[in-house]
Amino acid sequence: MNNFNDEIWFVAPEMAPLVKAGGLGDVIGSLPKYLMKLGMNVKVVIPAYKFIDYAQFVQFEENLPAGRVYFGDIPFDFGIKKAKTKDGIPLIFVEQDHFFGRDDVYGPHGGTVGYRDNLWRFSLLAHAAVHCMKILGIPKIVHSHDWSGGLVPAIIKQTFNENDRPKIVFTVHNLGYQGVYPIDDLYDIGIDFKFNSSDAFEHFGTFNALKGGLLLSDAVTTVSPSYADEITMPHRGFGLDGELRHLRENGKLSGILNGIDEEYWNPKNDGFLNVNFNGKDRPYNFNDYDSWKNFKEENKKALFSEIGLKFKKNSSGKQLPVLGIVSRLTEEKGIDVFIDTLFNWNDFPFHVLILGTGKHFIEKKALYLQEFYKDKVYAKIGRFDEALAHKIYASSDIFIMPSRTEPCGLSQMISMRYGGVILAGDTGGLHDTVVDLNRDNEHGSGIAVQHIDTHAISWALDRLYNLYYEKDWGQFVINSANSDFSWNASALKYIDLYNKIL
Repeated sequence: MNNFNDEIWFVAPEMAPLVKAGGLGDVIGSLPKYLMKLGMNVKVVIPAYKFIDYAQFVQFEENLPAGRVYFGDIPFDFGIKKAKTKDGIPLIFVEQDHFFGRDDVYGPHGGTVGYRDNLWRFSLLAHAAVHCMKILGIPKIVHSHDWSGGLVPAIIKQTFNENDRPKIVFTVHNLGYQGVYPIDDLYDIGIDFKFNSSDAFEHFGTFNALKGGLLLSDAVTTVSPSYADEITMPHRGFGLDGELRHLRENGKLSGILNGIDEEYWNPKNDGFLNVNFNGKDRPYNFNDYDSWKNFKEENKKALFSEIGLKFKKNSSGKQLPVLGIVSRLTEEKGIDVFIDTLFNWNDFPFHVLILGTGKHFIEKKALYLQEFYKDKVYAKIGRFDEALAHKIYASSDIFIMPSRTEPCGLSQMISMRYGGVILAGDTGGLHDTVVDLNRDNEHGSGIAVQHIDTHAISWALDRLYNLYYEKDWGQFVINSANSDFSWNASALKYIDLYNKIL
């Protein structure tokens, strides 16, 4: 019998605030912390990227014995360092300059152009995680994520006997990214020949890292209940709907909604904001629209002064609403259609704030929108700016997420926490979190658009624009702000799942 310990290990390529390329980073930065609050012992295994601000976020503890993995006949050595985040989450850093000494996590332009050797990079991370298990003891649960973690189950199973291995939970954050490579690459990344089969990595003659992660794990989760349903359908399954239906029929697939870290995303004490949710003359109240109105106005003033915009008014002399976007700029996010919609308006009765990076043609659209409406639009395109993101959330009256597909989405939850009303695509986690005010006016927190085209978005935007000046708007803001998306409930569901498979 191997030496087990009572721990849950996460293996992932990103973890906010150390390194963040997308929503996965937020999850790995939050879920382990909330599991610890509930009494769980956790560790997070991540690459030691050169661009992490170690002095700000990390306390190093000790070096562990280094390791080596062979990819084909080529040896790659890696170092291991134990550490903790400043708030106490145990870390294991994997050092390998050739693979992790780069400027981005997945590749340039927000990962839309992936590094050609990503399969080898994340294979080394998986091998290094198993190497650490041999040194520190085998955890009871290993929780890996997305195609970049799809190799973890195979390497665990080829290293340990079935009764002596950790149980494996695999979470799909976005089924559209599958890590598809030529099948022969399987033999160059230290994976046993037995996994070249249709019940592991082989998929129509290719190597599919995500498929292997799905089929070789003990339990599979997605990041919202609606997304778990959607991906079992042919038009949303990206070629894996059959495997996912089989997992669901056998009780191995479930959807657990992500949460947000409400300690970090807190308008009352957000250190990035110029003005917090605290009244100067009287305490602010989450159930008081005047409090939210003042909070928004003060943050708009501060941000507009910072970025050089001036407030504009409509033909009736009323201040224009602020639309906010914090997003990857890819087709699935629907921002391309939203920008097209704005260009089609005869009038432009909005201020628009855009922060994002992604597909070049959508970046160009955003910059052209800024050039065309330079007195009303501000767009920052490029590396993610954490401080600006917080300020956009605090300043936006209407937050824009017209996603064609959205496994969970965290931005809508954050915006609602900061009193934003949402224009969303009616899909995945957006369906589970945004209450459509047209269907439930009393509890509404936004509008969910079923068809992502310029006509539907134009209608929804026009509806929200008119509601913004009506008395019901205050109730929508209060509904948003009082939505509970903390990690507590989701962490308890993960603990139940871990216990179920042990």
